[in-house]
Amino acid sequence: MNAPELHIRVDTREKGRIIKRLEGLTGVTLDFTEMDVGDYLLPGDVIVERKSATDLILSVVDRSLWDKVAKLGSQHSRVVYIVEGDLYAARFHQQALDIHRALAAMVVGHDVSILPSPDADNSGMLIYLLGLASAQGGATAERPGKPTIRRDAQLYLLGALPGVDPDRAEALLRHFGSARQVLAADADALAAVEGIDAERAARIAEVLEYSA
Repeated sequence: MNAPELHIRVDTREKGRIIKRLEGLTGVTLDFTEMDVGDYLLPGDVIVERKSATDLILSVVDRSLWDKVAKLGSQHSRVVYIVEGDLYAARFHQQALDIHRALAAMVVGHDVSILPSPDADNSGMLIYLLGLASAQGGATAERPGKPTIRRDAQLYLLGALPGVDPDRAEALLRHFGSARQVLAADADALAAVEGIDAERAARIAEVLEYSA
């Protein structure tokens, strides 16, 4: 019986044992490209972010985790975090309760799946099996519920800003990752978005900063 074909898009920064593991699996094709968010894009628009336990804890401590999670969720149908190593090893003076809260917020608040892995070899097998399940219908881009509804709601909100048509709303959401980040941006940051010139950015910022 022939092994199933599986195409995986991989961020160019991913290297080492995990790549060797995936390349050694029959039927797997890796397409290396510079990805805006995530490390591995699987069939069914499943995006995988691979983190060491230490890096995940650091992102909780400096609060960068939430911007990343929001951006992943706004651009893809399903988000999976593979966490390598022991999350509960003593480091950075974090408490177990802090980790529990972060994991709970990721799963319940952001609809993120979290899979533990002891090392890169096992992470490679997890990615492979996730990809097969996605390709066979275990996950689809037509998933009913929150991701599509949430994205549509954010685009609707951004479309109410002055001079923002549907294409510019898409560009803003893609650039910042979430409507919350757009609304918190100043004129200079807004002007860095494709299709948003300095005059338009100033009008948007003026509306957002207005107080009665």
